[in-house]
Amino acid sequence: MISSSCWIRFVTLFLLLGVACSCAPTHVVKAPEGPFYVTPEITYLLDSPGHSGNVLGPLYKGDKVEMVAAGESPWWRVKLQRSGQVGWVRQELLSSGPVATVFYYVKEDTLPLLECPGTDCLPLHLLFRGEQVRRVEEGDRGWWRVLVVASHTLGWVPASALTDHIEDTRQKQIRKPYYYVAVRELILRANPSTRGQVIRTLRFNDQVQKIGETKDWYQVRQPSTGALGWVLSRDLENLPLILPRGVPSKNEPQPFKHREEPLVEPEFM
Repeated sequence: MISSSCWIRFVTLFLLLGVACSCAPTHVVKAPEGPFYVTPEITYLLDSPGHSGNVLGPLYKGDKVEMVAAGESPWWRVKLQRSGQVGWVRQELLSSGPVATVFYYVKEDTLPLLECPGTDCLPLHLLFRGEQVRRVEEGDRGWWRVLVVASHTLGWVPASALTDHIEDTRQKQIRKPYYYVAVRELILRANPSTRGQVIRTLRFNDQVQKIGETKDWYQVRQPSTGALGWVLSRDLENLPLILPRGVPSKNEPQPFKHREEPLVEPEFM
């Protein structure tokens, strides 16, 4: 049986060991040497570790980051090299070696970058032949969400308007003909039907580029805005007009109307 004095010594020793352990310095994980590279197509830099953090900005596949601090949690604090922003990202989304990225090129003369995947969506701005983009997301019905390399702008384009070979953009292409609105107003619709959703109203002599056709309808793109849709082909002309159809010119000769002379009785002396 343990004596009371031994028991007191044991308890005192245990308490002293606990105090010593509590005073020991917290273990700090040394930040691994970088740089590191983002591996997913798109993720986000947060202002605090954890999924509840606020978004500071997007990270794209291949983005280079520098390590600022690393803890025992799966979150690392990093500095984004292209913008200088500092924030948090999960360590499994980073690679110690460069990440290969695939670039695509616009093969159309002009291509509107849209805010959603559909021809009736609003255009953000125009892309031109040879501009470089990266695919971020693949949508339905052949639409891709892309990142424009030069401006870091996100938007949607049809995948068929892109190529992964820069040589394809240099091939001589058949130029699509231009037409001009021949009436006062012309409705640009999302579908080749008078019941199709209205995209915008075109004005007299607005220039459009024909990119497709079906019976009685042309699919056109308005170069000035990038708007894409369908119009009735009969309301277009190959060249600008002086006046809209159906509006008479001021100088147009009027049809001759016979004017009857008033009957005057002769005067007799």
